[in-house]
Amino acid sequence: MGVTIEDVARRAGVSVSTVSRVLNRKGRISEQTRQRVFDVARELEYPTSSGQAASRRRSNTIGIMFNRRLRSLVSDPFYGLVMVGVEESLRQGGYQVFFSTLGERDEDMAAIRGFASGRRVDGLILAGCDVDREYIDRIVSLEIPLVLVDNNIISPKVPCVMTDNTAGAREAVEHLIGLGHEDIGFVSGPLTHSSLFERYQGYRQAMEAHELPVRQELSVIYDDVSSFSVEGGFDAATRLMSRSKRPTAIFAANDPMALGVMKAALSLGLAVPLDVSIVGFDDVEAAAHTSPPLTTVRVDKTDLGRHAARLLSELIDGGSSYAPYKISVCTELIVRGSTGPTQQE
Repeated sequence: MGVTIEDVARRAGVSVSTVSRVLNRKGRISEQTRQRVFDVARELEYPTSSGQAASRRRSNTIGIMFNRRLRSLVSDPFYGLVMVGVEESLRQGGYQVFFSTLGERDEDMAAIRGFASGRRVDGLILAGCDVDREYIDRIVSLEIPLVLVDNNIISPKVPCVMTDNTAGAREAVEHLIGLGHEDIGFVSGPLTHSSLFERYQGYRQAMEAHELPVRQELSVIYDDVSSFSVEGGFDAATRLMSRSKRPTAIFAANDPMALGVMKAALSLGLAVPLDVSIVGFDDVEAAAHTSPPLTTVRVDKTDLGRHAARLLSELIDGGSSYAPYKISVCTELIVRGSTGPTQQE
């Protein structure tokens, strides 16, 4: 096996990305470090000249793909900001970025094959927990550097950037329990999606830690991702609040569902938070402007994008052995007016 960029980095005592920047003459590197990298590369007979590196030339293009159901990435309250972080970081690294949607399988697969055979992209980012597994498997088989955002595939392991969903959900439910709530409902999209499953786990962990029962009749979990929306939250809350033993608080697995829950409560003549407290997840921009403002779990969406861009750059520069498998981004509970103490009966 020939000398790799990892060998140069190890011998020089620097990161793989530093070696890449030195050899590609990009970024700010101290002269001492630059000279050390060149000396080691020459010693190991690793290509350093433009002629030697011709076969290693890149397209300097990154593809970002997401499910077609999002339609307008710019207006999406979550992934739009994720992509802002990705694009800002990659453009600083000299990459061009293009966006594409996934939906027509045959066409998409042909495009992905084209990316690999024509070296049109140096790497891909797939955004969203509802990207079809077949796309991921296909890209892995083509050995295109790949990073997932808001998705976690264990087998085969694909590097990913995730929110710390479990801790965030646990903190949200702990907040409700601290206010005296025991009958806490949960509404969500499909738990086959890793982010939503982790949020459900956080809900369960908080309830069980306080010896509160996790009752099936207080949960509405949809199998269809299209119900993971304002409309889905409205329908779920309408069902929950019509039961004889209704919840005094509801934790929704994202903000659109939480806004739907709030809309349903108000339509039923219930006061928020006097009759029912509501907590969401993500802290989209609209959450601060509802009446009352929504208590929610803040996710730094732009930071998710920055981490994804950095991780993909490391994969391109040095291979998977130097890149972490999973980056987890912390959350923050933002307490607003939609939660309050339970009313003792």
